[in-house]
Amino acid sequence: MRITDSFLRKHEACAYQRKLFRKLYPGGANTTAVTLRRAAIAGLSIRWLEKFVAAPDRKAYREAIAPDLKAYLEASAQAWKAYKKATAPARKAYQEAIAPAWKAYRKATAPAEKAYQEAIATARKAYHEAIATALAKALRGVK
Repeated sequence: MRITDSFLRKHEACAYQRKLFRKLYPGGANTTAVTLRRAAIAGLSIRWLEKFVAAPDRKAYREAIAPDLKAYLEASAQAWKAYKKATAPARKAYQEAIAPAWKAYRKATAPAEKAYQEAIATARKAYHEAIATALAKALRGVK
């Protein structure tokens, strides 16, 4: 598969990822393992490409990554727990420091927030009803 900036734009990749892609691969790139490794190391979200894996290949793909995904998620969970513990005192001090400003902000913006919610209420209700109807219809027969 070949990826270009126009491909990314067509498939609605975010602007930041497209900019990074253009920097790394100004003329585009083929999706080889070497290219994808380099892209991931540089910060591109290569998992975004999973949506292009053909249906018949999805099971094999998921099975191939399952052990490493599990290990990654476990390592991430442990690291996140340690991070949260290490940063808890600073987070608490920060929250205490901003609390008065946040309270004043909420008070000052409350009337505008209420007016905004009232202004969009009818349109939001109609939109949600349309989504529910269309989604229910689209999902018929999906098991």
